[in-house]
Amino acid sequence: MTHPAMSIPARKIDIVQDIQSRVLSGEWVQGSQLHSERELATEYGVSRPVIREALAGLVELGFIEIHPGRGSFVRGVKIDDLSGSLTRAATLTKITARDLVVARLGLECSAVELAAKQSPKPVDRLRTALQEHSEATSLQRLADTDLAFHETVVAASGNPVLMLMFGAIRNQVHALMLRSHSDPNVHREGEPYHERIVQAIEDGQPAAARELMREHLELALSLYGSDLDRPISDVVDSRGLRFASVLTRPETNSTE
Repeated sequence: MTHPAMSIPARKIDIVQDIQSRVLSGEWVQGSQLHSERELATEYGVSRPVIREALAGLVELGFIEIHPGRGSFVRGVKIDDLSGSLTRAATLTKITARDLVVARLGLECSAVELAAKQSPKPVDRLRTALQEHSEATSLQRLADTDLAFHETVVAASGNPVLMLMFGAIRNQVHALMLRSHSDPNVHREGEPYHERIVQAIEDGQPAAARELMREHLELALSLYGSDLDRPISDVVDSRGLRFASVLTRPETNSTE
């Protein structure tokens, strides 16, 4: 499909919106290369610097990726596309560990139940994630691989909405996992559940898988103590875990 040249020079926002429309309509599919800057400048009747600004805006919006020397390409959807904006909102609204656990119960219990109903079951990927987690020795690596395991479980559900929902809260979940693995009691109680959850999925037992995930996640409710109702970012700071966390604290005007 050839985009008709515009008789009146387009504004940058018009170009951004038009290219968004062309991507969303399927004219340019995931991975496809956009026209060159020179070609786009001719199409839209503007200078190449205007096109560069429009493309930069599309990068920020997550529609395209620019590879120097190769060109601009339509970007695929990634599981953590929503995490940046939610991290800021979660920090500003002081979301607590309890808030996150309750949300995860609804999301991950549904996901693991669906995973156990899949045919064929995605056990190989789960076993690989489980193995990588079992080999972790540092706190950072334990949290990273724990997050990867839970992401793999959600992906095993086959539900893209659940995957995007988990991706949106992955930074908060990672912070929660740092809290858990820095606490010997939580770590000791929680680790055996991973193998049991995978086994329930492999055996095709959705009810058992759901119950195991519920028990696993609810450990925080009984073992976190006063951390349970504190903002997650404060918990990370108080336990000296900021170095390993992907959470960022928004700028404030207060002094400490």
